[in-house]
Amino acid sequence: MRGVWMAALTIAVSFSAVGTVWEEVPGLWGVTLRLPPGSEMMSHAEGITRVELPIPSGTLLTEFFLLLEAGTGLFPSGRPVWIGDRWFLAAHGEEGAAGSRYEWFRYATPMDGARWLSLTFVIRTAVPGMFPEPPPPYDRGAVLDMIREILAHTRFPAGRSPPT
Repeated sequence: MRGVWMAALTIAVSFSAVGTVWEEVPGLWGVTLRLPPGSEMMSHAEGITRVELPIPSGTLLTEFFLLLEAGTGLFPSGRPVWIGDRWFLAAHGEEGAAGSRYEWFRYATPMDGARWLSLTFVIRTAVPGMFPEPPPPYDRGAVLDMIREILAHTRFPAGRSPPT
C-alpha cells in the first residue's frame, strides 16, 4: 500500500503546474512556446523540432513529447478547433507496438502564405500486461491539461492567415 501511495504522490507532484514558472522558448517561424519546467528542445529532422516534456517516474507513462513541424503546401487535415486566440485543425490517433501504446494529438495551423505549423503531442505508455506487477497508471487528465496549456499560450507572429 505504501508503494501505491508514494506513486500517487509522485504523479501529483510531477504534473503540478501550479506555482511553477513555465519557460518561453523560441520555436519555428517566429512562434514562441511556453513550456513546463524540465522540457528539453532538440533537433529531430529537417523542419521538425522535438520537445521532450516532463513525465513522472514509476508509472505506465514512458514518454511524452511534442513534435513541432513547419511545412509548406498541402495542409494537414483535421477538425477545426479554437484554442487560445488561434484556429487549428485537430487530429487524434492511436497505435500499438511491442509492449507500448502510442496516442497522438496533432494541431495544425496556417501561417503566412502557404506555410503551416503543426504541434503533435505523443504519449507513449507501457502495456500493463508486460509486467508481473505493473506500475500505476498515469494521470491522463493532467497530461491533457498540459497539452491545452501549451497550445493556449503559444504565441504566433502577427499577420497570420485565417484557417482554410
